[in-house]
Amino acid sequence: MDEMKEYDNKTILIGAAFRVDPTKASEVTKMYADRLNEEQKKYVINNLKEANFKIYTEEELKKSMEKGIEKGMKNLVIRLLRKKFSDIPEKYIKLIEDADEKTLLQIADDIFEIKKTEDLDRYLNDN
Repeated sequence: MDEMKEYDNKTILIGAAFRVDPTKASEVTKMYADRLNEEQKKYVINNLKEANFKIYTEEELKKSMEKGIEKGMKNLVIRLLRKKFSDIPEKYIKLIEDADEKTLLQIADDIFEIKKTEDLDRYLNDN
């Protein structure tokens, strides 16, 4: 059984090394962390960086995910408004792109009550 686990670990390592699944790089580092001394860890990290791997800390990963979610929310609100009104003045697009999460959620929640693009002023002018 241990032999199978070791095989899986090696498969993950090889996949990360050859970019089959780069998201596994940090998992591999954690998996072998107890087996590596500090010099070896630096060597592994430097090699991953040289291979253009992005080594994320948990905080960097969290921020990156939050930015992605926020961008997705903005894109979704714009898509919904375009579907509803066809043409949206550029000023509203820019205001939505600058809006915070709370404002985006309010617009999404009230999408059926918004009758014309000018109704967006009540959400976006408070920003």
